[in-house]
Amino acid sequence: MSLILVFLMIFPSVICENRYSTCNTDSNYTEESTYSTNLNLVLNDLSRNAPLNSGFSMSSHGQFPNKVYGLLQCIGSVAGETCSECLSVAYNMITDRCGNGIGGEVWMGDCFLRYDNSSFFSTLDTTFFLVRNEQVVIGNLQGFVSTTPSLLSNLSAQALQNNGSAMGSANYSSLLKVYGLVECLRDLSMEDCSSCLSRARQELVQCCTSNQGAQVMSGSCTVRYELYPFFDSASAKAISHAKSKKSSRRLLMILGITISLMVVLVGCCFLMLRKAITTVSRKVATIEKQSGETRLFTKEQIAFSLETLIEATKHFSQCNKLGEGGFGPVYKGTTRDGKEIAVKKLSARSAQGRKEFMNEVELVANIQHRNLVNLLGCCSEETERMLVYEYMPNKSLDTFLFDPFKRRTLDWQKRFNIIIGIARGLLYLHEDSQLRIIHRDIKAGNILLDENLNPKIADFGLARLFSDNETEIQSRVAGTYGYMAPEYAMGGQLSVKADVYSFGVLLLEIVSGRKNTEIGISKENQSLGLLEWAWRLFKGGHALKVVDIMLVGNCSEEQVIRCIHIGLLCTQANPDNRPMISSVYTMISSKSVPLPDPTRPAFVSMASQSPSISFIPITSSGNEISISELKPRF
Repeated sequence: MSLILVFLMIFPSVICENRYSTCNTDSNYTEESTYSTNLNLVLNDLSRNAPLNSGFSMSSHGQFPNKVYGLLQCIGSVAGETCSECLSVAYNMITDRCGNGIGGEVWMGDCFLRYDNSSFFSTLDTTFFLVRNEQVVIGNLQGFVSTTPSLLSNLSAQALQNNGSAMGSANYSSLLKVYGLVECLRDLSMEDCSSCLSRARQELVQCCTSNQGAQVMSGSCTVRYELYPFFDSASAKAISHAKSKKSSRRLLMILGITISLMVVLVGCCFLMLRKAITTVSRKVATIEKQSGETRLFTKEQIAFSLETLIEATKHFSQCNKLGEGGFGPVYKGTTRDGKEIAVKKLSARSAQGRKEFMNEVELVANIQHRNLVNLLGCCSEETERMLVYEYMPNKSLDTFLFDPFKRRTLDWQKRFNIIIGIARGLLYLHEDSQLRIIHRDIKAGNILLDENLNPKIADFGLARLFSDNETEIQSRVAGTYGYMAPEYAMGGQLSVKADVYSFGVLLLEIVSGRKNTEIGISKENQSLGLLEWAWRLFKGGHALKVVDIMLVGNCSEEQVIRCIHIGLLCTQANPDNRPMISSVYTMISSKSVPLPDPTRPAFVSMASQSPSISFIPITSSGNEISISELKPRF
């Protein structure tokens, strides 16, 4: 009975969770059938027995034609509840892809699951599937190309002496390692295991001599390598020792060697950390500025070593990439103590980005507010410049607001809370922090959401410091089209009212679910941008037509109309007519505060869908900034 390939999850540039699945859909079973009952009995056996049998279990139940055969194997570093949890995820994946097909198999990152209506136990399968990281190795490629096959060959030899499983690492340069894992299903003979691993290694060598990671999988074995430790090395060692059946004397000798290596490693790490802190401190000293008794940051707050961030982000794996802006890419990372972080990495091609880096460190290191993303530190080693922030699991507001499916999760109460939070964060920047800060790039993409969808303003690379009631003429204008105030975009006049304008645009986007550049059509068949469209509907007494259709009937009409009114007040053409952010916050928070009639907003005609504003002296990049002196407010 043939297995039909139905799914192979290959990411465009990298393996994120290496897994593939196949299905036997020659026939299907129903939920109340005898086959379904037997399948549940097999799955229960696997879940119960695998954790008790070093992560491996085989089971069968029933009589032909409703007999079910099942096998579960967790990789060498996975055991106990984690193995059972992997079974649950694997089964859900099979049923998602195969429905009620009578058979299926899946390789997850941590386990292999297969079931079918005919026996496949102890049968060699050399139909291989490949996933790989399309990013090439940077740094000592020659050493990597020679080291990786040797590592996998050595691990295969170890696996044949260790029940078909081995994992480890090897240096391909003085500082860089490659990590490998080989695994056979334990019901295979060692002869079949050797054959399967040999074929799998050949597949890797033929396809992936310079890739940063790859995995070959079949129904009998898998071989994988990465530039980061993708397995739990401590657990792997413990389980490997338990399976090895060597003498207690050898175990004690290995333990002694391990302790010695740990002592050496701790000493090396201490020396490297001290060197990293010294390096960062020297770099930071060149950008540290003081005003009176105010110090913007301390050296202790920002010492992250390059090695720490490489490890946390798994060598800046594309799997961990959260996004990319004018500054450079942002990666998710996890530190050794389990703390999740977001690492913003300066693009090596952006000379202007170095100014943004220094600007952001100076401005954000000591500002703390629940609606501002918390800067944990930075790294400045060799040619690398990186900022380390708290990790925000729900990414940015635009990923929800402008997605037709995710937007459904943003009911009116959640949107209103986001509006309030953004206003509160801007109020802190403009009036409550010691230094008046103008963000200059308030937009949906720079509003990050925590696990509860609470908003936090991010990306201070373009931010400026101002004294009270100051307007400054900027020779270089930077920001995002559609959010920039007209007096700033066309004349370089920057004040806190520029942020108020951007907030008004964002407020209307949140209420309407539309991008500010999204075109609407008037009764006269005119193409209108969001501001003009909202203005005409509001003045015509049809403000509710601005509201996102997903909110209709599920929101306070009075509240949404009030928010539209406030958004139009914030986007008035004359900056003197726009309210200060403190007034905006009060108007949003209190229904009793009267709202003045808004004058006509500033908007750009949508007759041309050009991505930039014509006749305005502005660069096309969001990286152009000018760093002013620090001006504290007392």
